[in-house]
Amino acid sequence: MSRRTLFCDIDGTLLHAPGAGSSAFGDAFAEVFGIPVDMGPINFAGATDLRVLAQLMHEQGLAPDATREPLFFKCLPEFLERNMAVAPPEVFPGVEAFLARASSRWRLGLVTGNIKACALIKLKHAGLADYFDGMGGFGDDDGDRRKIAALALSRAEYPDRAFLLGDTPSDIRAAHANGMVSVAVCNGSLDRTTLEGAGADLVVDSFEAADELFEALDI
Repeated sequence: MSRRTLFCDIDGTLLHAPGAGSSAFGDAFAEVFGIPVDMGPINFAGATDLRVLAQLMHEQGLAPDATREPLFFKCLPEFLERNMAVAPPEVFPGVEAFLARASSRWRLGLVTGNIKACALIKLKHAGLADYFDGMGGFGDDDGDRRKIAALALSRAEYPDRAFLLGDTPSDIRAAHANGMVSVAVCNGSLDRTTLEGAGADLVVDSFEAADELFEALDI
């Protein structure tokens, strides 16, 4: 089982948490840097937390700061936890049944732009934490999702077969850059035509219509 790994993105793939992460990001930035920011124009789809922070700092004319950046990533999970306690994320239809079936034969890991602490908070509040053991690559490992995926493979001890499940072209590129099979799910803002055009090896309309994926996974 450990020689076959299915890596999952979180936001837009497994669950939807409208505004919770963006709001936490803005609150943590104001707390640490003392500057209120408009998070509305920030697109988190396919992004990484390191790159979003770098973008915000650049827009505010702030130089890299080895003291305040780690403090920001310490505060961010605290604000996210507060938001999630009030408004838990919405799990997409069919996700839990899919993970239960997949986990019987495959090891499940994560490749996400969330820092690890935030990834685990989202999974906890979504009721999905038991399917994952915290192995993977995260948004505080690197700003480049391709490198995050490479780290996830390394931490999984380079499985014989690896799939990467996501909902954006960034996930597709990360999979192909590391020799993984790219599976795109049409849960997010992008449709089948766009994801197929981005080069996904397999596109599923939802986890409720994942028979083709089950066949590919041989489960």
